[in-house]
Amino acid sequence: MIAAMRFQLAGYARSTRALHPVLALALLLAIMFSGPLGGTPAQVRSGALTTLGDLAALTFPICAWAARGLLDTEPDAQRHIGVVTLGGWRAMACGPITAAAFTACLALVASAYPLAEAVRSGIQASVLLPAVALMLLSALAATALGALTSRAIIPSPGWSVLVLLGVYVVDLLLGLGPLRVLTVPMIEWMGAAGRGASTFTSGLPWFALRTLAWAALAMVLYARLRRTRP
Repeated sequence: MIAAMRFQLAGYARSTRALHPVLALALLLAIMFSGPLGGTPAQVRSGALTTLGDLAALTFPICAWAARGLLDTEPDAQRHIGVVTLGGWRAMACGPITAAAFTACLALVASAYPLAEAVRSGIQASVLLPAVALMLLSALAATALGALTSRAIIPSPGWSVLVLLGVYVVDLLLGLGPLRVLTVPMIEWMGAAGRGASTFTSGLPWFALRTLAWAALAMVLYARLRRTRP
């Protein structure tokens, strides 16, 4: 299974599909970090926390796109061979696990600059670790969305992209209303990050629980749909 994951990741890295989300992330980071995080240490810490909260939401569709692209790189014939050689559940889990590892790397790269600025200003990086954990949780949920919109589930590339973006937009809109408990709490964690470290840290367990539950349900749906697809 490890060999199959390395093979999938190598194939994705060699393809042009890997460049698209990487370039999108680079553009996003260039826009957000066009200037240094200045001010007093307290302001730098607050700014870095707010930035990481925003990044966790803004990188969500990029990570979902990356996961979708990685899963779509595998040819259909190879996917069928994997089912025979690895077994059904191993072959099914191989792609999403590889995609989760890749999106986690994207999340860590996106977190590097605000962490470096905080450390340069004399702030301990551990203060911002909860926000980095949220970045990784966001990447995990995004991976689940990418799996649900992959070619194995939605064969049409056009519909796949529309569903991916549609789920992201609907999640943001529902996060503003009474049905926000059903969403990945992106709106809520951005608001908590803007209100300060204590508010964000106290709300992190609830954000994490909802994000993990959303990702788990999405992956259960993915596994069920994969079993019914040719």
